[in-house]
Amino acid sequence: MDSMSLANIIIVGVTTVFSFGLLIISFISYRRSKNKKILFVNLVLLLFFIKNLLLSYNLFAMLIQNNSLIFVLEIFDLFILVFLFVAVLTK
Repeated sequence: MDSMSLANIIIVGVTTVFSFGLLIISFISYRRSKNKKILFVNLVLLLFFIKNLLLSYNLFAMLIQNNSLIFVLEIFDLFILVFLFVAVLTK
């Protein structure tokens, strides 16, 4: 396993766990507030989580060969999640 593959596994793992954590937080927030904006965020986070689960499976099954592309896309996903987190949880 080369260093790029290890970096991909780490970044995909962090993004998957982070998206799942945000999904749980947004679900709890929606249950309390019944705000439709939070429901939309909940759906977006659910899609992120499902995408990252599928990507994790494909990485471990070695079905994806282009490591640099995966790394760049996951960095963008992580930034999107961080900005979404900041936008939703700050007033």
